[in-house]
Amino acid sequence: MTAARLITVGHVTHDRYGDDIVAGGCAFYAARTQAALGADVHLVTAVGDDFACDDALAGLTVDVTRGGLTTLFTNLYPAGALRVQRIEATAPMVAPPARLPDAALVHLAPVLQEIDLAAWLAAAGDRPVAIAVQGWIKDRGPGETVVQTPWQVDGALLARVAFAACGEEDLVEQGDLLDRLCRHVPVVAFTHGKRGCDVIVRGRTSKVGIYPHAVEVDPTGAGDTFAAGFFLGLAEGRDPVAAAKLGAAAASVVVEGRGGATLARVGEAHARVAQIA
Repeated sequence: MTAARLITVGHVTHDRYGDDIVAGGCAFYAARTQAALGADVHLVTAVGDDFACDDALAGLTVDVTRGGLTTLFTNLYPAGALRVQRIEATAPMVAPPARLPDAALVHLAPVLQEIDLAAWLAAAGDRPVAIAVQGWIKDRGPGETVVQTPWQVDGALLARVAFAACGEEDLVEQGDLLDRLCRHVPVVAFTHGKRGCDVIVRGRTSKVGIYPHAVEVDPTGAGDTFAAGFFLGLAEGRDPVAAAKLGAAAASVVVEGRGGATLARVGEAHARVAQIA
């Protein structure tokens, strides 16, 4: 089978772990996940002149704009509470290039509002578009923490989106966002962490579980990896439940290492899919 080509868009970030800086960001996890699962990935990103993680992009086709500073996050996981992110720098917006290659899917994966949805929908033309919601609901808040702000996206824009993915923590302070997504977007995945996900296809919901044998080390990137596998499965023509199982299997691999250390192993997801209910 010919590999599906995906265009994946968003900032590749610096993620701080103590004194270490590693590559991160929704688009980075997505591109690496999709490549490990066998896709032909074209990553469109913007980083700073200070970008220190070029090795992490080796082997990918990358359209990169450089300037300013690289988006820099610190992720904290307080016991029994939602993740706290601090933002130390932000890179410029990711603008559509003059010409996009042919692709089975355009996957928009922002981290902090760096993608103009209307501009990218226009640039995608007749290519199907998938969105990972979390990057449009985040903004810089007091103390350089990342806060969530209501995403007042026009329904006419959502109606031009083929697939969407969001998680429980993405809906904090978002009102009826999930209902709006399900009303306008034909296929939506709504994730619940260790409780699996709902796959909502034109208002009808199916439950998908998780891979039961993963040993979690670091949950960073799990949602991004799930969305990447889910969208790839859909681009390959899998039904939405089967696509969600591929996403769940991919996420089960990435949580087994710190800061994307297990991304190269995500191909193991293919063997894990059968054990997901």
